[in-house]
Amino acid sequence: MKMGWLLGWAIPESWFAEQVRAAFPADEHHFFAAVPGALALMAAAGPFDWVAGYSLGALILLLEADRAAALGRVALLAPIWAFPAEDKLGGRVARAQVRALAQWLRRDEAAAIADFYDRAGLDIPAGTTLAVPREQLLWGLTGLEKLRVDGGLPAGWRAWCGADDALIDAQLLQAKVPEVSLVPQATHEPGRLLAAFAAALAAPAPESAQTEPISGAAPAAGA
Repeated sequence: MKMGWLLGWAIPESWFAEQVRAAFPADEHHFFAAVPGALALMAAAGPFDWVAGYSLGALILLLEADRAAALGRVALLAPIWAFPAEDKLGGRVARAQVRALAQWLRRDEAAAIADFYDRAGLDIPAGTTLAVPREQLLWGLTGLEKLRVDGGLPAGWRAWCGADDALIDAQLLQAKVPEVSLVPQATHEPGRLLAAFAAALAAPAPESAQTEPISGAAPAAGA
């Protein structure tokens, strides 16, 4: 199985890839940073059996749902419909905090990213290589501050969110988008979410799913 992965904000590929390969050891994996033009890069490497977006990567897939669905079946991990708490779509972080992080990133990139990892509960070792330029990290923060998706989960897509995610109010998100599956004791760390995704693929498919292809439908999106 060929799988394409669109990463979250400031997520090192090596760290994320290690967890993906632990959950899907027999499959072919391609990883893409959440940067401008990410879907074009994915299209050039595709098609895929599954395309998965994690955190900011999930928001990007939702915003361009038609293009995402053309790449393969779609799964979202720690999905974001809108990141700021003010939008009441599951985000726990105030818009002003996102702006403050961007300002801190300009002054001291390493410290700002380390603080983000700590607040998100991500166990990323110090010194792990992050091959994303500062300008693209700032682009990602602008997206997290301003972008939102109005609408539910596109038809045929799957989504998992940790019940104890520090960045996403999973219960509020599920109330807005009931199709999102909550993973008990899972946080923003991808490990348990990947395990839930792998378990879902390993489970016997319903009879209707065996005879009908999964298709994607785009929600309305706005910035």
